Amino acid sequence: MTGRRRVTLQALVLAGLAGGALWTLAMAPVTTRQQVDYQPSVKQVPLYAKAIAFLHRHIEYGLLAREITQGLRSEQERALAVFEWTRTHIRPTPKGWPIVDDHVLHIIIRGHGAADQQADVFTTLARYAGLPAFWRQGRVVFSFVRVDGRWAMFDVANGLAFADASGALIEVEELLRRPELVQAVAGPRSIGGIPYSGHVEALRPFRVPEVLRAEQQMPWPRLVFELRRALMMAAR
Repeated sequence: MTGRRRVTLQALVLAGLAGGALWTLAMAPVTTRQQVDYQPSVKQVPLYAKAIAFLHRHIEYGLLAREITQGLRSEQERALAVFEWTRTHIRPTPKGWPIVDDHVLHIIIRGHGAADQQADVFTTLARYAGLPAFWRQGRVVFSFVRVDGRWAMFDVANGLAFADASGALIEVEELLRRPELVQAVAGPRSIGGIPYSGHVEALRPFRVPEVLRAEQQMPWPRLVFELRRALMMAAR
């Protein structure tokens, strides 16, 4: 066998081994989770199917965020546009209907969700519109979007965007310092027997999570997160 043929054969063998390894990896079973009425279930799917679905959702979020914010230049305009879109298109789940919790895209397709799901849609689309965002669970589900370097606050379920009399979004720290600004937007309402300002007060101290949930919908931040988690688990 000539040297050239030997090299060609070795290359074919290596290519076959690499292809087999990739196929084995692609078919490796991984889990996907869903909750119905807050009861979790887990099923196994091949890794390639989960990866394709992830990339499909990523593309859909980007396309929708661009559509919502088309022609809007300021960060405040983009944040408010996503807020209004979410309020219009993600209605509260009717009483008696099951609460299905799986992926943000599925909530968008269904067109309804619980308060935390509305916040999840809002903050995910805000992030895809170029605005870091996250939400916090409580009796009131608050959403936070960084606009012009400051964290602004929203309550999607109750339709509240915290802005001053001129329409400028108010920084969270300013709302915590001045409860009258909260009352000016929320009015005299109370939730669960607690004045609305009391729910805002419970945000102290205001902290931004190290990992933003909305960014986990994006391939590169998700990859970095998963690699860090794997390294931490391996170090234990």
